[in-house]
Amino acid sequence: MAQQGFDLNAILKQAQALQQSFEENKARLKKETATAQVGGGMVSATVDGEKVVKEIKIAPELVQEGDVNAIEDLVVSAVNAANVEIDKKISANMSAFAGNALGGLGGLGNMNDLIGKFLGGGKA
Repeated sequence: MAQQGFDLNAILKQAQALQQSFEENKARLKKETATAQVGGGMVSATVDGEKVVKEIKIAPELVQEGDVNAIEDLVVSAVNAANVEIDKKISANMSAFAGNALGGLGGLGNMNDLIGKFLGGGKA
């Protein structure tokens, strides 16, 4: 039996809205990109939110020098650095999203009150 002040339908609607918002945010993050440069800007790599490499740029003068091992090392470093940057962007976005999502649930009261109402009492 539902207690006064406890509206399961409202909670379910908020959960569905939160799920949809989460999915939209996830889709936006997939499109996000990060670029890193290494070797004094001689090599850059761009990755997207799924960590797919979208672009590699190598300065022509580096290729003319012909040091294949150095180029390979710089490409690996650039991709790794770009992945670190996209991780930072995703983490910051998800932290902000979680803070906003939890703030949006504020109308439900604090968790102890919510659990108490659900279990049949007043406040926990």
